[in-house]
Amino acid sequence: MSKSSLPDYVNPRRLAVQGMALEGQISADSFKRIAEVATITSQGVEVSLKFFCDEENFKVISGTVEVELDLDCQRCLSPVNVKVISDFEVAIAASDESAKNIPKHYEPVIVEEDTLELVPLIEEELILALPMHAYHDDCDVQMSFGETELDAAEVEETTPNPFHVLANLKVGKSKN
Repeated sequence: MSKSSLPDYVNPRRLAVQGMALEGQISADSFKRIAEVATITSQGVEVSLKFFCDEENFKVISGTVEVELDLDCQRCLSPVNVKVISDFEVAIAASDESAKNIPKHYEPVIVEEDTLELVPLIEEELILALPMHAYHDDCDVQMSFGETELDAAEVEETTPNPFHVLANLKVGKSKN
């Protein structure tokens, strides 16, 4: 296993036949799509990939991706730090037709040539692992916006009772 910066491109079929594993970090600057929705706060994205052939001779990549991100809190809209970890297994397919033959417990990845670019694969897995809603556990959410809180006695004094007229009608009927 090598522990360093990961290569941009790999030959997944050759690595699977050799039973290789790669570990390392990818710079946060490489993930343009993640940057649209979050800020990567860790020094980079930690990646661990194992390439192997399964019992049916499918070429498989099993991986773990780990990163810390700042997402917008859905309650207070300030940044909230979230640790995202994604475990995945994908099988290499040469075409859409051959992807149909891959077992259902694997996600197919189409690799028509001999090379696979790692960043788009890892970025896609991170996007799929993002939480649906990010929020602080103890948010201070502002509940009133520009209004002052009035107590119940002040509200009763300032608001006329709309049924006051009906009380006068009832008194008038009882006199007849």
